[in-house]
Amino acid sequence: MCVALPGVVKELGEGTAVVDFSGNEVSAMTGLVPVSVGDRVLVHAGCILQVLSEDEADELVSIFSDIGNAAGGKAS
Repeated sequence: MCVALPGVVKELGEGTAVVDFSGNEVSAMTGLVPVSVGDRVLVHAGCILQVLSEDEADELVSIFSDIGNAAGGKAS
């Protein structure tokens, strides 16, 4: 199963962005959609696919947390 995760854009480079996933910062490719620092984004396979509203991002974080809790772990 492949899962796209919500994160926050921390900085932009040439064709890339540093995205923060609950304290884990990774590089993701930009170019599919326009992004700015501070945007909440959906990332899959190292590519930013979508800019999310605050409500959408918060809902996804909550869903992933619920799944992690139900599986006996903690997803944050």
